Amino acid sequence: MEVKGVCSICGKVAFLHTCRLCGALVCSDCYVPELGVCRICAGKLRRKSLKGAF
Repeated sequence: MEVKGVCSICGKVAFLHTCRLCGALVCSDCYVPELGVCRICAGKLRRKSLKGAF
């Protein structure tokens, strides 16, 4: 089921996805489908993985 509303990150009115980590409703531009998370959580995940690499 697709839900249309306002993206909680950029404010665009669009069909929304739910971030599996924080639960934010975000548009396609603010969603990272490979990870199933919003771009904010994706950035946090990437920083965590980089810290573990050193």
